[in-house]
Amino acid sequence: MIVLAADTATSINSVAVCDGGDILAETVVRCGRSHAERLLDTVTWVLGEAGLTLGDVGALAVSAGPGSFTGLRVGIAAWKGLALGKGLPLVGVPTLGALSRVAEPVGGVICPLLDARMGEVFAAAYRYDAGRRETVVNECAVPVEEFAQKLGEKPVTLFGDGVGAYRERIAACLPAAHVLPESFWAPRASAVAAEAREMLRVGCSSDAASVTPKYLRKSQAEQNRGKTTAS
Repeated sequence: MIVLAADTATSINSVAVCDGGDILAETVVRCGRSHAERLLDTVTWVLGEAGLTLGDVGALAVSAGPGSFTGLRVGIAAWKGLALGKGLPLVGVPTLGALSRVAEPVGGVICPLLDARMGEVFAAAYRYDAGRRETVVNECAVPVEEFAQKLGEKPVTLFGDGVGAYRERIAACLPAAHVLPESFWAPRASAVAAEAREMLRVGCSSDAASVTPKYLRKSQAEQNRGKTTAS
């Protein structure tokens, strides 16, 4: 099945078209907050590079969070529009689960960390063994010190832009952790497609109407409103 996938959960805009495990075309571009301006044009380019049209696509997959509130809304809205317009199945893929597949060949316990701002990371921990994945720590939005407590004493491998954002604090609370090179840090739409294929294999929903962003916490504006109400 040919899958068209997108990841707009961070400042990286990534779109890929994949046929099974083969990546036919993929973009990975740091675009800041300009996802809305470039996403659909990128779809056209990626499909063109693969020699395909939307009519060749069998399923859609989109990163559904956690991540940037605006980025997630843009990606999900665009992919819902494509799904409903073309009658295609759509899978909302956990951002951290997809990111773990970028580092899957490393093996052991791997921890994708995304900068969640406000001194926190979006984080999870997974163990890969002979291609099988086990969740060690469920996805969460916490300070790195709290995530370190959840991990305990086990050896881990870290990657993602959260490492760069909180490098000194991570070194203090996880001094033995191995950090992957920055080439592993960026979210990849091809990894979103791979995660979607596995989710479909085990029977997940592909109803476009059911796909919603997973934020893990309230936005800064919502938190500020809550503080104002409480006072």
